[in-house]
Amino acid sequence: MSTPMKARLGALAATLAVATTTVIGGAGTAAAADSFSFGYVTNTSGDAFISVRNNSWGEAAGNAMWQKDPSGSEPGDALSAYDVLADGYGIEVHLSTGRVATTRGHGSPYSVTVTGNLPEDTGYTMWVCVVKGDFSKCSEKYTVRS
Repeated sequence: MSTPMKARLGALAATLAVATTTVIGGAGTAAAADSFSFGYVTNTSGDAFISVRNNSWGEAAGNAMWQKDPSGSEPGDALSAYDVLADGYGIEVHLSTGRVATTRGHGSPYSVTVTGNLPEDTGYTMWVCVVKGDFSKCSEKYTVRS
């Protein structure tokens, strides 16, 4: 990961730490009676971050991240899923292009990033789901730009 990308990720994570306490929505009940909620934040670079919280456990479960590539160079726009809680659920991030980054089937902690260039300055929809077997609880859909 490049230094500018690490800096952007750090700044976005810091912003999310503040926003997560006030931007929570989409709570639901899971098949195993676990409850999840989601928080969403963007930064001035156009990166987007969706936090996932396992309310039953009282802990952050993971997150999803969209990082646009302003230069249009490789590795391009990145969609990432991070599973940070060993609660038996995976984190699956979707982009309206069909791109998916998933931690399904992997032990926690685990992260995965799927990259590729997309046409610049184009809007897409991003959402994250908590998954386990046939169970899926998803966040709202948010617009992101390449």
